[in-house]
Amino acid sequence: MSRKNSDYVKIEGSLRWESIWYLAKRELLAYVRNKSRIITSIAQSLLFLFVFGAGFSQIPISIEGKLISSTAFVASGIAAMAVLFSGVFGGLGIIRDKLFGFMNELLVAPVTRRTLMLGKTLGVALQTLVQFMIITVLSAALGYYGYDLLLIVRIIATIPVGLLFSLGVVGIGMTVSTQISDFQGFGLIQTFLIMPMFWLSGALFAFNTVPLPMQVIMMINPISYGVDIFRFILLGVSFFPFWLDLLVLAVFGAVLISIGAYSFNRMEIS
Repeated sequence: MSRKNSDYVKIEGSLRWESIWYLAKRELLAYVRNKSRIITSIAQSLLFLFVFGAGFSQIPISIEGKLISSTAFVASGIAAMAVLFSGVFGGLGIIRDKLFGFMNELLVAPVTRRTLMLGKTLGVALQTLVQFMIITVLSAALGYYGYDLLLIVRIIATIPVGLLFSLGVVGIGMTVSTQISDFQGFGLIQTFLIMPMFWLSGALFAFNTVPLPMQVIMMINPISYGVDIFRFILLGVSFFPFWLDLLVLAVFGAVLISIGAYSFNRMEIS
C-alpha cells in the first residue's frame, strides 16, 4: 500500500476534530441565522411562562420542607422544556440534509461516520444550550428567580449541566431522524414521545403532589432528572440528590449518543 493510501486509511479510521468543529459550527450558524426559529421558540417559552406561571401562582409548593415560589418552580421547568424541544427537533437537520443532498456529500467525504455524527450532535447541542440560556436569562430578568448577585453565578453554573442534558436529548433526535425520511413522520414524534416525556417530567407540577404510579413513571423518565438538577442549581432545592441527577444525565447522554451513532452508521440514503 502506498504512503498516500496509508494516510487516507488513517484518516478514515480516526476522528477528525477539525471536521467535528466545522459541522458543529455549521449547525450553530444555521440556528443563529434562522431568526424565525429563534423568535418562535422564545415566544413559545414565554407563553408557557406567563400562562402556567399565572395559573400556578396561588398553589403553594414545598420541596424538602421549604416553600418556594411557584413562578420560580415553573420557570425552571420551562428552561428544561426548551432543552427537550430544541434538542429533539434539532434532528430535523439530518432529514433536511438527506432531502437536499448535503448528506450524500458528507458521506463521501474522507471522514468516518462517527466524526459526522459527533459534529452534528455537538452542533445541535450548542444550539440547544443557546436557547436554554436565552430562556433562563429572560426568566431571571423578569424576576422569576428573585434578584441577587449569586443568581448570576447560579445561571453560569447551569451551562455545563445544560450541555450534558442536551447531549442525551439530541441523541433522541439523531436516532429518530436517521430512521425517518420526511418531516411529517418526524412531527408524529412530538405527539407520541416528546409531549409525554415533558408532561411526566415534573416540569410544571411537583413530584410529591402526584399519585404514586405517576411518581414511578417520573422516576423512570430521564427528563425528570434534568428538570430536577436545574431546580437544584437555580432554586437550591430538589426532589432527588444532586449526584443522582448528574449520574442519570451522564448515563442518559452516553446511552443515547451511542444509540444515535449506531443508527447513523446504519443510515441509508436513497
